[in-house]
Amino acid sequence: MRRFRIRRLGSRIAVAVVSVCVGTIAVIYLYMAAVGGVDAQVKQQVLIGGAIAFALATAIGVYLAQTTVGNVRRLQEAARKVADGNFETTIPVASAGQLAPLARTFNEMQRRLAELDSARKQFIANASHELRTPIFSLGGFIELLEEEDPSPEERAEFVRTMRQQIDRLTKLTADLLDLSQLDAGAIVIHPRNVDLSALAREVTREFGARADLHGSRLELRTPEQPTIARGDPDRVRQIIRILLDNALTHTPEGTKVTVNTFSSKGRGELTVSDEGAGIPQRVQGRIFERFYTADSAGGSGLGLAIARELAQRMDGAISISSSRRYTAFTLGLPIARDAA
Repeated sequence: MRRFRIRRLGSRIAVAVVSVCVGTIAVIYLYMAAVGGVDAQVKQQVLIGGAIAFALATAIGVYLAQTTVGNVRRLQEAARKVADGNFETTIPVASAGQLAPLARTFNEMQRRLAELDSARKQFIANASHELRTPIFSLGGFIELLEEEDPSPEERAEFVRTMRQQIDRLTKLTADLLDLSQLDAGAIVIHPRNVDLSALAREVTREFGARADLHGSRLELRTPEQPTIARGDPDRVRQIIRILLDNALTHTPEGTKVTVNTFSSKGRGELTVSDEGAGIPQRVQGRIFERFYTADSAGGSGLGLAIARELAQRMDGAISISSSRRYTAFTLGLPIARDAA
């Protein structure tokens, strides 16, 4: 049925071209007959010229019909492959003729679908890997507890490690939920004037106990005047937690971590810096990618990606600055209208 429709399209094009030619010749001949005074030789020449024009029109019509049918058939075959999940076949734009803009748009659509499909497969693979590791670890510890008779010290160590894996699963599940809500546009931002200094003080206090376990010192530096910016306070707290968690996770024990708030160039800014080993230049370009981890310290590689997208939803941005024994992540938000 589809081939029949394409052939019917080509037949219509050919018939239209030939009909225009034959109609033009008929009109000229009838006009000459109606006017009169035209001898038979002229009429014969008109008929001969009309026959030649008819032959040329037929050839041109058939050629145009075949070209158009070929282009439409290529588009149809490519669309069928895309529907089957094959995004590799592209349409040669140069051979698409009048359909070149459509072919160009189709190729762009195909490229974007291929990128989305690749990102989806990578997301599933990475998420499966991140979920599988703690689950296998928990299964191994449970098997040891069932089949072995560990000492109280060993049992306490098993329970502590199992709790860490459960916390890792909980955090990963929450990150995946946030990521899915961001992709679906389900996270609603409620911007209003927020005091970055007060939020930094609040979240830093939350991480005090963890910093003590890590042997690190948390230092908060805020100006005398409040740093008022425009953003969603809940999402700003979430970003600060991500940055502090990242600093404590990926730095050696005993590393000093500093939280600093200030206003600069019409923006409210919050910086979380540490005195760790630093991040190589080649890694900095990918540090905000989903599931990307630069070391073996753990983590799912989702925190910074979520933080960046949340900042962008609030018309802000997160930047990184790193050198040897220094790394700083800076959250920049629009300054509040009142403060401006």
